[in-house]
Amino acid sequence: MIKFFNIERKLLLGRFLTRSGDQAWDFVIPFALLHVFPGRLQIAALYYLMVKIGTFLLTTSAGKWIDSNQRSRVVTAGVWIQFFAVLGGIICFWYLDKTSHAGLSLSDPSILLLFAVLCFFGIFASLGSVITDIAVGNDLAPLLVSSERLTWFNSWLRRIDLGTEVGAPIVAGIIYAIDLSSIHLFGLLIIAAWNLVSFVPEYLLLKNVVNSSNVKKQINSGTESWKDLFQIDLKKALTNPIFPLIFSYALLWLSVLSPHGVLLAGYLKDQMALPESEIGLFRGLGAMFGLLSTLSFPMLVEKIGIIKSSKAHLAFQGVMLIGAIIAFSFQGNLAVYIFLVFILLSRVGLYGFSNGEFELRQRLIPEAKRGELNSLSYLMTTLATLVLFALGSLLPNTEDFKYLVYGSLAAVLIANVIFIKWSKKTGA
Repeated sequence: MIKFFNIERKLLLGRFLTRSGDQAWDFVIPFALLHVFPGRLQIAALYYLMVKIGTFLLTTSAGKWIDSNQRSRVVTAGVWIQFFAVLGGIICFWYLDKTSHAGLSLSDPSILLLFAVLCFFGIFASLGSVITDIAVGNDLAPLLVSSERLTWFNSWLRRIDLGTEVGAPIVAGIIYAIDLSSIHLFGLLIIAAWNLVSFVPEYLLLKNVVNSSNVKKQINSGTESWKDLFQIDLKKALTNPIFPLIFSYALLWLSVLSPHGVLLAGYLKDQMALPESEIGLFRGLGAMFGLLSTLSFPMLVEKIGIIKSSKAHLAFQGVMLIGAIIAFSFQGNLAVYIFLVFILLSRVGLYGFSNGEFELRQRLIPEAKRGELNSLSYLMTTLATLVLFALGSLLPNTEDFKYLVYGSLAAVLIANVIFIKWSKKTGA
């Protein structure tokens, strides 16, 4: 038993607890908002927009803070920020539900204040998750997992991420459906309790890893002030040798060609008239195809190395999306399904490259800059998501979705070019 729970498995178990709780909580929040504000889908959209913007603004500050604090403090902060954010969120939902059933309108100041506080807790739940992810995957893992086993470890991280992405919403959906007429949002309360309880073993696991390994880091004597934490040196970031790697990955987030993308799902329903069951199956298969990369990537790494394996997967994604675009240009049901099959195949390339980009950051980013540069990666992908939704909101009608499709292919091909040029500079 003692041997089984080695450092690697403790880190993986901590990741599982983090991801399963996050996925379950995020999945049911829009349902809870629609329960409180029936018929107001825009409220759920506004909530996620505010959370994305808030996370975007605070991510680099969190990264700098990570670099200026000992690992024990970082792990503690990451877990307990999430704990109190979820706790605050369920309290907000309870009061929102109570006030809305009392007959208060959406424009009432108390409702608006409660919604603003809910968004505040949502931002900090997301921020706590970012801190924990960086602490575990980008700092502790490259420090404590041997170089020979890092690819294996990262493959299991990806399996956990994709597995919880599929499984946690299913379990959460079943729990949320539990209805007690005497207790509003009873299912949400159970999911919140599940999430809150999971933070305790997660905290104990991570603290045990940090304390037993004695992984203290050198802290600069000139610790940055709070003012410095909120400043972003764009010139310094853009000229960093690792930036092209980060940017090439961020470009992939500008693609609407994803089984999990809400824009593509809306297009398939509105323009292609696909039933919800088929769209749901498409989403589930997207995660399954992504899991294939956790097998293909380690196999290629053993034969040709990390960078060449990353190149191969990114190129495969590009080729598959070219096939998807060709199918997209034709009419008929058969063309639609061929289009979807090519997108599914492209997920193997996407997640394979994601594995490689993640491991390259683990290996190449100096220990003193792990928080700052890994948070820059989160910042870039969040920005890409915001840009994508902004472009989607500007479409005059559903038929114009094709321009986002063509733009998505362009983004992936540009990512290929940037990564190839960057890898040549590294001598690979």
